[in-house]
Amino acid sequence: NRNTRTTKGYYFISEMTDDSNGRPKDDEKRYPVKMEHNKIIPTKPLPNDKLKKEIENFKFFVQYGNFKDINDYKDGDISYNPNVPSYSAKYQLNNDDYNVQQLRKRYDIPTKQAPKLLLKGDGDLKGSSVGSRSLEFTFVENKEENIYFTDSVQYTPSEDTRYESN
Repeated sequence: NRNTRTTKGYYFISEMTDDSNGRPKDDEKRYPVKMEHNKIIPTKPLPNDKLKKEIENFKFFVQYGNFKDINDYKDGDISYNPNVPSYSAKYQLNNDDYNVQQLRKRYDIPTKQAPKLLLKGDGDLKGSSVGSRSLEFTFVENKEENIYFTDSVQYTPSEDTRYESN
């Protein structure tokens, strides 16, 4: 809820393993959480304190990312469809970029290569209260390995939203 800055959802931990036939399998665990006062709080008991601390310390990119310099990004490949409405923008970043530095500070990114940034969304570009926004920082993408960070937010109308007309 953008007005009260609260939400309910799940904290997911996904691990790729191989099944008994050697095929990749996604093992996913999910833990119910709520967000209040910009903090993620587990709503059910957790198996250990380490997981509780991991969840409580987690921040979505939208909580620390900053695109105030996006107009300075060079050579962007940008498309916008006002009929849907949807947009996408792709940029080659450098390692001095604030957001790249924030990701490197928070995560062990095993490459010095600067990432490409892909922004996508639907809904009004001016920030409507519904629609989705996603971003992906791709550091390495080839047959041997993929190193990337992705985050997304889905805005839906609140259950308690009332519409009035005069």
